[in-house]
Amino acid sequence: MTPAVLRLMLRPTLSKVKLGPEDVISIDFANRLREWTITRHLNAVWTHIPNEVAGGTKNAGLRYSIAKALGMISGAADYVFLWAGGSAAIEMKSETGKQSANQTDFQKWCEVMSVPYYVARSADEAEKILRTLGILK
Repeated sequence: MTPAVLRLMLRPTLSKVKLGPEDVISIDFANRLREWTITRHLNAVWTHIPNEVAGGTKNAGLRYSIAKALGMISGAADYVFLWAGGSAAIEMKSETGKQSANQTDFQKWCEVMSVPYYVARSADEAEKILRTLGILK
């Protein structure tokens, strides 16, 4: 593992932050992804798409506008995976969470482009998806 990749895998600290159910599931999954990346069990590049950055600070509206101008797609899946010869998208939802209209539109776009798209309701379910795709040992 290169030092650059190890730097990318540092876990952020969260303090005094109230997390929703999808945040908890997604952070659990991201921590697993970091571990699998460091141990080379995950044979893919991955990232989280931060569509939720629009709130919270006085500069949020400006940052959101810039992100949209740069190409951020509202409704993009939470996680995107890239590997030699393939890609996939995973949207994380709580047990009762429903996709927004933008999210279902993004899912349809993935399907038209033959990009596998999944909705996972737990980190365990997302892990099973990665194993089924053959990118997680």
